[in-house]
Amino acid sequence: MEHRASRHASAAPRAWPGVRWLVAGVLGVLGVLLAGCNNNPQPEGAGAANTLYSAVSGSSPRHLDPTASYWSNEASYTYQIYEPPYGYHYLKRPFELVPKAAQAVAQPRYLDKAGRPLPADAPAADIAESVYDVPIKPGIRYQPHPAFALDEQGRHRYHSMKPGELGDRRSPWDFEHQGTRELVADDYVYAIKRHATTRITTPIFGIFAEYVVGLKEYGELVKAEDAKLRAGLSPASLDKPFLDFRRWPLAGASAPEKHLLRIRIKGKYPQWNYWMAMTFLSPVPWEADAFYAQPGMVFHGLSLDRWPVGTGPYMMTE
Repeated sequence: MEHRASRHASAAPRAWPGVRWLVAGVLGVLGVLLAGCNNNPQPEGAGAANTLYSAVSGSSPRHLDPTASYWSNEASYTYQIYEPPYGYHYLKRPFELVPKAAQAVAQPRYLDKAGRPLPADAPAADIAESVYDVPIKPGIRYQPHPAFALDEQGRHRYHSMKPGELGDRRSPWDFEHQGTRELVADDYVYAIKRHATTRITTPIFGIFAEYVVGLKEYGELVKAEDAKLRAGLSPASLDKPFLDFRRWPLAGASAPEKHLLRIRIKGKYPQWNYWMAMTFLSPVPWEADAFYAQPGMVFHGLSLDRWPVGTGPYMMTE
């Protein structure tokens, strides 16, 4: 019994010739099909453009507006789209501040209570004000956007849209015309003023108001002016008049020259230069604020929160 069982187990199974041919044919077809496959998830030809593809990990970004953006998971977007004055040399230890949109990392000038210059090694108790003169690189341009589009007479094409004129546009790329312009120091001034807005969440305003000369009082002024603009409007209204920060000067932020940003800080605050490497101090063009303040924009999802406008190496597209 054991001998016959052993012979049966060792005997090779018989296969019909037709089955062998069928298996060979299936394997051949699979080989041809697999040869035409690749592991690239993007459409053919997509790699021809300089495009960054990235998987969204964790929660989606809540704010892409540089004044409001605070979450770390938003930084992978904002630091590619916007360009603060400074950045970091990440290969040096410790990390070193380097200019980005600025021509150089500015060192502060110190003044006493009478406005007289103090030496760089003056005691902190003697310093009433630190003045940062930041030179901005000329020739930097904003990413294409309809907010900058001009007509043949040099007027903004899309800054006087009437209710209903927006149509079914839900993206800046739904507009026929795009435009751009050069980055100027006034765009950084506008961005600093914008931290006083009452229209969006401004998580850093409280800190900046403690140090930027006049910003706390500026916040009270903007609050009062915004109340006048919104008088008679329903609190639930999505459409609000353009809050134009160019109308009101701020003592602590100015542009003495086209490419020179001047910031006045109370006392001695060496941490200020590090704030200037963050997207809270990215430039904001007034044209973008004016464009997104028009009727129907918020309802159609058109805002800096979803469609940012910057000077960085990448831009938001569909």
